[in-house]
Amino acid sequence: MNRFYYLIYFLSFSFFFFSCKKETEIIQQPIVDDYIFNVDSEPVYQSSAEKTKEKTSEQYVSILYSNLFQQSIPQEDLTDLSLIRTALGDKQLADELIINGLVNNSDVIIPTNEQMRDNVDEFIDGVYLRFFLRKPTAYEKVELKQEIENDLELTPEFIYTAFAISNEYKFY
Repeated sequence: MNRFYYLIYFLSFSFFFFSCKKETEIIQQPIVDDYIFNVDSEPVYQSSAEKTKEKTSEQYVSILYSNLFQQSIPQEDLTDLSLIRTALGDKQLADELIINGLVNNSDVIIPTNEQMRDNVDEFIDGVYLRFFLRKPTAYEKVELKQEIENDLELTPEFIYTAFAISNEYKFY
């Protein structure tokens, strides 16, 4: 009979400590300034490995236009550029043509060569946040800084084009 009670105690004890627990949900508090100033928060990635979904043609063109002009793309232009990107068999070629057309537009918002070279570290941080939504690693920062300082013909337009053509930019 004693064993029976021990068995009951053991099963009760096991059931109590090893039973399912309710998962608690982490609730993120909204930032009041986002509502007041109508700002949409963008996630900042820790690395490029977190980006697993490829952007659609509409997303790619729309985000590219926003990154270069700091405003949303007109619907007619979005439709035309997305159709061109989808219709061409070689998306890389289409992307290069679209980027070159946008970068050479007079209304594009790109720092001047002097602004880039005056504060290279700030420029690099800004480019990575603008295009990749993350901060550069120490290695990336050192490599790009050396390229900028050693190559006087390297302009912000070339750097913006390289970032926009990169594989990481095509994923989110």
